[in-house]
Amino acid sequence: MSKLVRVATVAAALALLSTGCSTAKPTSPTSTPSAKAPPATVTTTNVIALPGVGGHGDVVTADPAAHAVYVAQSPDNNLIVLDTRNNRIKAVVPHIVDGNGVDFSDLYVFVAEAGANRVAVISKSTWKVVATVGSGGKSPDAVYYDPAERTVFVANVDSDTMTEFSATSPFTVLGSLALQPSPAHNGPDLGTYVPSTDHIYQAVDNNVAVINAKTRTISSRFTLSLPAGKSAKDMYFDQAHHLLWVATDGKEVLALNPDNGAVVHTVKTASGTDEVSGDEDHGLLFLGEGKAGVMGVVDLATDRIIATVKTEPDAHTLAYLPHSNVVYAYLNTSNKVEVDHVNR
Repeated sequence: MSKLVRVATVAAALALLSTGCSTAKPTSPTSTPSAKAPPATVTTTNVIALPGVGGHGDVVTADPAAHAVYVAQSPDNNLIVLDTRNNRIKAVVPHIVDGNGVDFSDLYVFVAEAGANRVAVISKSTWKVVATVGSGGKSPDAVYYDPAERTVFVANVDSDTMTEFSATSPFTVLGSLALQPSPAHNGPDLGTYVPSTDHIYQAVDNNVAVINAKTRTISSRFTLSLPAGKSAKDMYFDQAHHLLWVATDGKEVLALNPDNGAVVHTVKTASGTDEVSGDEDHGLLFLGEGKAGVMGVVDLATDRIIATVKTEPDAHTLAYLPHSNVVYAYLNTSNKVEVDHVNR
């Protein structure tokens, strides 16, 4: 396939607004407002056609040690395993009912099955389901593997709960907790696990619940001042600048102080964002903006949008493969995965 080179559009404005949450004071920006970020050039090097008919798919997760990218192909009830060494389909795991969140350990892949209220456990040696674990609630979504405790957490959207189970056979359920606020309007969405602190940051409506994974307790909760009816979505922890980036379904992503929830930066986007993925090596954050049909690229040193790359309407999930300069964007409507090389 011939390469399609698309030079990113450099955004000229960044809103450095201290839109403080209701529980903490804003802190000072961590970058110089006048700083200029270099543009990015994004090259589509491959487009991988997927089996089935496609539709509204879900989470994409990169597993660099396994040379794999996992795609929750929920309309076709599959988990697609892509081989990142040749960008071909390595395996198709069937009978994953309405797949949502995906995470992995060294031995297994854990996939939330929203339509079955369970988590599928897939062996990485055979790419077959070896166990299922009840999610302890309704409509499981976000999944987090905690290597410190060797456990898995799953958030349930319609019951506003989170369940923890062992990441090793026999995958014993260890307990659950009620999320906040309760009752929730939309329930939990995505979030992120931070290994350095052993905490989970979980989106629930316009809140971020901070969960101590060791004790399975909510240590704090940040309420975001979002437009009426808007919610927090996926998150990325920027270790270099000690910031928690929070996507929203409004036209903005927020950078929070992860210790107190204060909004440090607000970056305007073309539309709401669902899944995000970060590049630690080059300080970039990739945004799946489904309504606008674009992939936004944020420079984390200057907190600016430096690229707006066309994907397709409703393409809202993606994953950056660490140390590769490559993003895998799921074009769920056309049932393809776009392999994009990022150069600065």
